[in-house]
Amino acid sequence: MDILNLIDSLEEVVVQARRLPGGNLVVDRKRVLDVIDQLRLGVPADVREAHTVLEQRDAIVSDAHQQARKLLELAQQEREQRLAETSILREAQERSHAMLIDAEDRARQTITEADAVAAAHLSEAAEAATRQLDDADSYAFEVLRRLENQLQAFLDSIRSSIASLQENR
Repeated sequence: MDILNLIDSLEEVVVQARRLPGGNLVVDRKRVLDVIDQLRLGVPADVREAHTVLEQRDAIVSDAHQQARKLLELAQQEREQRLAETSILREAQERSHAMLIDAEDRARQTITEADAVAAAHLSEAAEAATRQLDDADSYAFEVLRRLENQLQAFLDSIRSSIASLQENR
């Protein structure tokens, strides 16, 4: 359940509360506290999303490392095979060295790209989380402000009723 729905639930509890003589309300304390607990649990979803992005980044980096290792192993195997098959040792060594450098360059490039993608996803997730938290705070503030006004009206009504009863004595 998202945060805005939970805030709506909290408002519904207040709206559905029983009225007592004099304008007071009786709210279901357990239900209100349950909604508040759900609100608390609802916020970390964005944090979990950011954690998922970090895990994806780690998986991409790990995959890039694994690909680099495979490329290095393939280059080493090819180097050894060429040394065994040919009598031109120098040519085989130069080609093997070039392949190793190329594999390392590609591995570095893959890791750099993976880091950039992960950073972009993490930044987007953080911005989305911040926006959602700001929206939730604004909505909660608005609901609480309305609730405060309603409660103030109830208090005014109660005070008026008390004053009226005291005057009639």
